[in-house]
Amino acid sequence: MKYPEFTLYDYIFFTAYLVLFSLIAILVYLKNKEKPEYSYFLPHFFWKVFMGFAMAYVYVYNYGGGDTTAYWQGADTLNNLFYESPANYFSELFYTSRKGYLPHYYNQTTGIPPVWIYNEPNSWFICKLSSPISFFTFKSYLTLNLFYSVITSFVSWKFFQFLNSFLTIRTKYIAYSVLFIPTVGFWCTGIMKDSVTYASLLVVIMGVFKILHKQYTIKTIITTIIGLWFIFVTRSFILLPIAIPLFILLIFRLNSTKPFVVRFLTRISGISIAISSIVFFMSSSSMFGEFSSNNLTETANTIYLDFQNNSGYTGKRYDLGISEVNSVTMVTVIPSAILTTIYRPFIWEADNVLMLVNGLEGSLFLVLTLAIIRRRKKTNSAFSKNDRQTKDFIIFCVLFVLILAYFVGLTSGLFGVLARLKAPILPFFLLFIFSKLKKSTEQDLVHPE
Repeated sequence: MKYPEFTLYDYIFFTAYLVLFSLIAILVYLKNKEKPEYSYFLPHFFWKVFMGFAMAYVYVYNYGGGDTTAYWQGADTLNNLFYESPANYFSELFYTSRKGYLPHYYNQTTGIPPVWIYNEPNSWFICKLSSPISFFTFKSYLTLNLFYSVITSFVSWKFFQFLNSFLTIRTKYIAYSVLFIPTVGFWCTGIMKDSVTYASLLVVIMGVFKILHKQYTIKTIITTIIGLWFIFVTRSFILLPIAIPLFILLIFRLNSTKPFVVRFLTRISGISIAISSIVFFMSSSSMFGEFSSNNLTETANTIYLDFQNNSGYTGKRYDLGISEVNSVTMVTVIPSAILTTIYRPFIWEADNVLMLVNGLEGSLFLVLTLAIIRRRKKTNSAFSKNDRQTKDFIIFCVLFVLILAYFVGLTSGLFGVLARLKAPILPFFLLFIFSKLKKSTEQDLVHPE
């Protein structure tokens, strides 16, 4: 959908809600300002608001609209449907759209949802998720985008608080990793599928580790299940990089006190099952959305060549040095796919401001990686028994980053697509890097440095 510009109507309701949300945020801060971690609360809140607005501005004024405005249009169409027929509205909320079929109740009065969004159930889900919220935004795209910014800021803040109490990593490094990464802020804040997926990912990981370490409540279980459902509906392929590391971690934890032979056999069996899961993923059905079909090799090849050769996709492309994705190249390309996801685009590959920011991020990640490698003799010692939670979480981070970075690097093809899909990887990569810089005293647990 073409969305020509923000209107006065947009700015009025955006400003009104921004004042309201800001007052609430300030009151929350004042109530908790004695807690040192809350020194990051307001900067993070306004950072998310700013990044959400920046994303909306770029899409409207640079691209003339796109996914984000189409989600708003779809939500607005659903709201119109509610006023015309509440029964059809609720039916639509729980109905899975079918490609090539548009129900009769969409008409000139309700408006027609964007067909390309409606034909993709995972995209149409974002419209359905946005619809109840948009009743309070008075048909303003910019205001709905602000609601998303506030909600995602709340989720990431809760994740930060959890990690700060759960890990032995310094508070300021957790804040850098979780609260202030530009790529994550830009792509995972406003009305985007990426925002819903990323927020759900944080909820799931937080819930799973609370359950794993027996720190959970009924609320934790419910929110974890909801998060898993949201990921399954939006980007189901991310379930695999979550499940495999957790499965391996669980195997290692359960047999940590067993005799050597038992530990060896069970861990080999666990890793074999994990590898079998990847093989199943690579050869199985359609449950993993755009990253799978009857044969992942064929899908990856189609996506890769399509992005490489189709002039309809605008933006700078990257090349992993392969002419065809097949069973052999999918193995040999593992290192370059992972490195591309984490470190590229390089600064000299940037051809616009967003890519330049990505390039600066990648350069920083590379510098941090090299610094840790140089200090390996000092940093590769085992975690103490008191650091069991941190050790478990960092093992998960490493496996999650490697698996997801491989699939993202292999199938993105465009730097613009790469930036969006790799955003959920970056916080966990930084947490791994910063895990080498542990809190040195108990004082660090409550006082950020």
